[in-house]
Amino acid sequence: MLHMYINGDTPNVCSNFIKGNIISRWSRMKFPLFLGLVVGSILVVASDDKLNSSLDEEWESWKLQYNRQYAEGEETNRRMIWESALSYIEQHNREYAMGMHTFTVRMNQFGDLTNEEFNKQMNGFVMNEAENSTEEIEDGLDDDNEISLKLPKSINWVEKRAVTPVKNQGACGSCWAFSATGALEGQLGKKGKLISLSEQNLVDCDRRSHGCNGGLMGYAFRSIISKRGINSEKTYPYNGRQRTCRFRRDKIAATIRNYRFVGRCENCLAHAVVNIGPIAVAIDASKRSFQYYNQGVYYDRNCSRRNVNHAVLVVGYGRMRGRKYWLVKNSWGLSWGDKGYIKMAKGRHNNCGILNYMVYPIM
Repeated sequence: MLHMYINGDTPNVCSNFIKGNIISRWSRMKFPLFLGLVVGSILVVASDDKLNSSLDEEWESWKLQYNRQYAEGEETNRRMIWESALSYIEQHNREYAMGMHTFTVRMNQFGDLTNEEFNKQMNGFVMNEAENSTEEIEDGLDDDNEISLKLPKSINWVEKRAVTPVKNQGACGSCWAFSATGALEGQLGKKGKLISLSEQNLVDCDRRSHGCNGGLMGYAFRSIISKRGINSEKTYPYNGRQRTCRFRRDKIAATIRNYRFVGRCENCLAHAVVNIGPIAVAIDASKRSFQYYNQGVYYDRNCSRRNVNHAVLVVGYGRMRGRKYWLVKNSWGLSWGDKGYIKMAKGRHNNCGILNYMVYPIM
């Protein structure tokens, strides 16, 4: 086929661009592209040869479970990413069985995403815009030694019916909105009025944040204050895309008068969780181990203590097999983690930066 094109024996659509053995400007532009397509096809065939045929049935089952459909030529690449993830998961869990890790991982809806794609799509806490929380520290407490209040060994606001069911932000970096609504829902739940609030209300109407491109829980609370309320999920349902603000002032589900940051220490957060309720926090969720977390107490020594990129909700704390943990609600649906939750290591020197940005609303 290459020989036919070079010698001018081309289809009619190309004949007007070639005279004799002289290749026109158009042909010089198109030939490398054509050659690239041929080479690409060869690479696809080579990639197909590298796929593990014994995983065909499992791959088809995974695609069906998560409703995956790919454009022509894309499936091989996604299958290779998925197989790589499967290999990582199997290796990690073998190491877990040998006592090398404190948590397990498993395949989930992110199996066909590279870690870079996963972070770009799912983690929407805008760190470089994060407000300086030391300016508004709860009760002026910013050191573990300053808190002497006796705390219970564990607390779980899910069991106390102050936490709504796990939600799913979809392919939208709106975690900041889910973290903010979760904290406010907790305050409503404490009053016996648990209502699912509208993240879409914040995605569309919070002008300081950036919709599906990230934001801050503090900005979200400011937006609720300025608009004198927020709608419920029922009134303003989630669609995972930023659109024109459609806030209903006649359908306000909750209001707040202020918001406040928590001091950057383990006991400060524990004190806040016990006495205030669920707390909106930011963490480093960028690691592959977090992407595929399943069960156990999550501790990754490579998790950053400084750079946070994902907003979640601390809804309690406790101890599992002698290991202290924060109970954290995520917004990636029930198919991620432990039914949408993760137990993050507590008392491990600010593991994953969980103490860097902690905030809650005041009703």
